[in-house]
Amino acid sequence: MTRRVALFAVALACVQACATQQSSIAIRNVTVIPMTGAGASAGQTVLVRDGRIAEIGPTAEVRTPADAIAVDGTGKFLIPGLFEMHAHTSKTRASALGLYVEHGVTTIRDQGSEHAEVLRWRREIRTGARVGPRMLIAGPYLESLRNIERMRRDPPEERVEPFERARVPIGSPNDARRVIDSLARLELDHFKIRTVQDRETYFALAAAAHAHGKRLVGHVVTASPADFLQAGQDGAEHGFPIALDSLPREERMAFWRQLAARDVGVVPTIVVVTESVFRPLEYFRALVSDTTGATHPLRPYLSRFMILDWREQVEEATPQRREYFERAWPIALTHLREMRDAGVRIMAGSDVAVLNIFPGASLHEELRLFVDSVGMTPMEALASATRKPAEWLGLADSVGTIELGKVADLVLLDANPLDDITNTRRIAAVVLRGALFRREDLDAVRASVATMPDQRVNDWVR
Repeated sequence: MTRRVALFAVALACVQACATQQSSIAIRNVTVIPMTGAGASAGQTVLVRDGRIAEIGPTAEVRTPADAIAVDGTGKFLIPGLFEMHAHTSKTRASALGLYVEHGVTTIRDQGSEHAEVLRWRREIRTGARVGPRMLIAGPYLESLRNIERMRRDPPEERVEPFERARVPIGSPNDARRVIDSLARLELDHFKIRTVQDRETYFALAAAAHAHGKRLVGHVVTASPADFLQAGQDGAEHGFPIALDSLPREERMAFWRQLAARDVGVVPTIVVVTESVFRPLEYFRALVSDTTGATHPLRPYLSRFMILDWREQVEEATPQRREYFERAWPIALTHLREMRDAGVRIMAGSDVAVLNIFPGASLHEELRLFVDSVGMTPMEALASATRKPAEWLGLADSVGTIELGKVADLVLLDANPLDDITNTRRIAAVVLRGALFRREDLDAVRASVATMPDQRVNDWVR
């Protein structure tokens, strides 16, 4: 047996053992940050039984069952499992799913992938055959026919992404209705638009999605606030066009207030600007060439496809692109601050699979930016990755807060995130659907990632 195979066998056995749901877990003498609107409570014991939160109370009053696995929470802080609201799992490949768990992410929303494989991975997670977060999936990207035709002009041998497997061309309102009707028969949670052919097709996409009782989310494909509202798009990724800055502030505020009233979910992914655009080109080149982790500790744990795709993105990192984002950055932050003031539901996502955006880890940087650049309090930033997405996704009856009866998706931290939001990175343990992963178990999860086949061979090809 080779050393690599032996390591894989050991890591996989540990991961499978960890993923088996323990009958009961008692996290004792911990400070609970429930994210219900109540403040933090010190000296608590949280009892998990059969995958759910069975009891919460002062440690002196909660009896720990004799057969429970006891976790010492002294000096530690317990928060709900985190949500990553913008990921592309086909691009990261299946090996990355464990990285989310290692970083305290217990739910992800996939925003464009090859439907059949992400559905398979989700089912494997649900049965316990694979360690990974809860997955909500959009299926394929909805693209304009014009954009797909542009992509087809590239010689096949020069393409990295097998885009025909993950992107559906839509060229007319009739196409929109036909495609949505077809996709709605599949097991997916929402529809995601990236580009649209024209205004009429945009409206047809939204109407068809809503006729099937599903949300239409994605890029903001119009600079017209009136058209956005008329179409009824339910969620906006990456923020709004900088052209809105030409409107008087009160007009913008009126638009943001309408978004809040309609509960349009906004996932700004601002970490993409700071990490995928503003870093020096030399750093990006070193990153894709590195195999040791010298540039980033997670670099050795990325799939072969993802690195090939990142190399292509480095080639597209032009000075003109950087200049555009340098102009757009202060405008985007102004918009976000205004949206926050207007009560818009802002949620945390990092656009995983974009250059230098890492599964699990980059979400924590997005939270830091929410505090340091947008002006959120640490509590608000935490809500953007726990309670707020759970409510918006219709999952608040089971996850997003620490309450009796809810699924035990929990993250145990070594320091208080309300003092410093970067303390969300200081993870001592994760409870995933009632399964306890101590620090050594999380390290084993990471070790298992490095041994998976997609790390060595590009398994997403034309």
